[in-house]
Amino acid sequence: MVNKIVVYTKNACANCDQVKFALGAAGVEYETRNIEENEEYAQWLADKNYMSVPVTVFPSGKELVGFEFGKFARELGK
Repeated sequence: MVNKIVVYTKNACANCDQVKFALGAAGVEYETRNIEENEEYAQWLADKNYMSVPVTVFPSGKELVGFEFGKFARELGK
């Protein structure tokens, strides 16, 4: 269980940038994990059978793939 939001990301990823912008705009603390810079993070995605980023993991354990504002708003309680 994570105690803060974790965003799995990669370089030059527009959807990843949207996620980071939305979390920042909501004033939420989060950690980014770049799969192109750390093999352990890439392996986590592979183990979960995710084929793309961003993947956002919330403290509740909920994992969201991609960026869809409504789902993020619900998870953040906004």
